[in-house]
Amino acid sequence: MKVTLVSVDVGDREVLRKLLKEYQREILGKDPGEYKYFDFYWQSSTRFPYFIKVNSDVVGFVLINCHTLIQTESKNMGEFYVQKDFRKRGIGKEAARQIFNLFPGRWEVRQLKENSSARDFWIKVIREYTDNNFQEVILKNEQWDGWVQTFKCTHNR
Repeated sequence: MKVTLVSVDVGDREVLRKLLKEYQREILGKDPGEYKYFDFYWQSSTRFPYFIKVNSDVVGFVLINCHTLIQTESKNMGEFYVQKDFRKRGIGKEAARQIFNLFPGRWEVRQLKENSSARDFWIKVIREYTDNNFQEVILKNEQWDGWVQTFKCTHNR
């Protein structure tokens, strides 16, 4: 099984839109409507959309941006999704590792307080990737209500 990241071309927007709706329905439990920042991923130099592929099949996506809440000049894991049928196989962990390697430097990864399973996943991945060299805070303000992990990627792993 080969996990790869592929930048989402503007011609593949509808594939991403469908996956994004699936992801939001899973998180919110209802049809979320249009993703607020969708078009910006092809209009802004601070946003980076990727498909997660296993062999040649798209099984998820990663949306990276530079809109952080704690650290300046950092990347933010805006959205991260692996379809249910492909979870618990190391695909998400490998995709995260590849993303961190693509964007070395400072990072923020956030999870909503209602999504403890996402926090469990990210703590495990970040702990392993950074050799346990990260910080975590619980942030509750008008912008966010949940966990935030911050760390620095200093080398490829």
